[in-house]
Amino acid sequence: MIDTTEGSLFKKSIAIAWPTVIQAVLVNFYAFNDFYFVGKLNTPAATAALSSCFALIIIQFVWVRIVPGGSTTLIAQYTGGKKPERVASIFRQALVGALLASTVLCFVAFFGLEFLANLNNVTPEVGRYVKDYMRILLFGAPAFALMLVVIGTFRARGNTLVPLFFEIFSLIVNTILNYVLVLGQLGAPKMGVEGAAIATLLSRGLPGAIGLVYILRGSLGFDPALVSGAKAKIRDWLPNRLDFPTVLKIGFFDSMSGAIYGAAYLMLNRIAGEIGPAAQGGLGAGLRGIEWIAFAFSDGFMTTSITVVGQNIGAGKEKRALKGAIVNALMSAFCCQLVALLFLFFPYELTALVTSDPPITEHAVAYIKIMGWFMWAVGLEMAFYGAFVGAGRTTVTFFLGFVLNFSRIPIAVGLLFGFANIFGGTLWAAFGLGNAPPLTGTFDSIAWAIAATAVLKACFYGIYLGVRRRF
Repeated sequence: MIDTTEGSLFKKSIAIAWPTVIQAVLVNFYAFNDFYFVGKLNTPAATAALSSCFALIIIQFVWVRIVPGGSTTLIAQYTGGKKPERVASIFRQALVGALLASTVLCFVAFFGLEFLANLNNVTPEVGRYVKDYMRILLFGAPAFALMLVVIGTFRARGNTLVPLFFEIFSLIVNTILNYVLVLGQLGAPKMGVEGAAIATLLSRGLPGAIGLVYILRGSLGFDPALVSGAKAKIRDWLPNRLDFPTVLKIGFFDSMSGAIYGAAYLMLNRIAGEIGPAAQGGLGAGLRGIEWIAFAFSDGFMTTSITVVGQNIGAGKEKRALKGAIVNALMSAFCCQLVALLFLFFPYELTALVTSDPPITEHAVAYIKIMGWFMWAVGLEMAFYGAFVGAGRTTVTFFLGFVLNFSRIPIAVGLLFGFANIFGGTLWAAFGLGNAPPLTGTFDSIAWAIAATAVLKACFYGIYLGVRRRF
């Protein structure tokens, strides 16, 4: 475990960040695997469905991560405050609470999947694949909940190396299962997108299951099974009125930020649908298939910021927490932009890794060539976002995300359909009211909308901290 409340913030941030960045890269290979193996089926509708599922997957995780998100912050703070019994208490409540909440999601998803699939503005054929893929992922929500609680606990305690080893093993399993189930190899039936969903579900549940055993053995410096030296009773595992409201508050606003992000991409995918299925496939291939290479660095430093800021806030060292946030944000911006140079110099070579369909390729290339200039902003805003989560200030991230993520819609509408149609076009994109205006712009409009708001978010966080000098 790494204690960030003492010593060099730069060195300790790097020590926490590098396994997390690698893990984020590996996590995104799940999407890469899906695109790669499903692409081997030579069914464009199936590829477009994977793109359309991106926003729905985010919405799923919004619900599943409410409890894990809040518990990660509190565990980091109690770790910094050297309170292992409080850490154990939060972990027990988070584990049970997250499993219960995700089970509720399973039942709700059964009745709401048709509605969610129809929000994507896709053709009936694409919609069928969307439902086949999401049905399995939604009903596997408890496995994802377990994973998020366990991995979040490791990270909050400053241990990011063990989860990395879990992830490597899990990814190997995912690759094998995709090969077998999607393509129907080794005597298995050819299951297509359903096989990809099963592979994702089974392999993503592994880090949680293995990590839970590790934690229950007391390997993270606390024993969840003990309360004041005695065996924990059933009531000690249940959410209580002392801690759980705080867990829910932090996690709710953190997750709602993710919901807004997902809802905005759902609307952008609807807008892309007016250009055609290839545009939707290109948006997904560019976003999920390529941009993640740089995004993994921002995700890694975001996670590091939660740990660094959370531990130092818990230790009563707010100035050190603020310094840690700035250090991580600058490192994140530098690494993201460095990787993004590949987008500018090798766009076709990178896109060829995730799709061989020419129309989808052209749209994906257009997307990453624009984002290649602005990944520094993504790096900054993601690391600052993590800092605010670590401080428990998720209301700030929520309101910022609400304004700027949703502002992507009128910007994209104005650029694509003409600024005279902003009001009507936004109502159509957001709520499905009326009809889409006639096209006057190109697919680039969507990429520019995303890039512009990323810059605005980075500037806001920087100005906010620069003026207040505290969280």
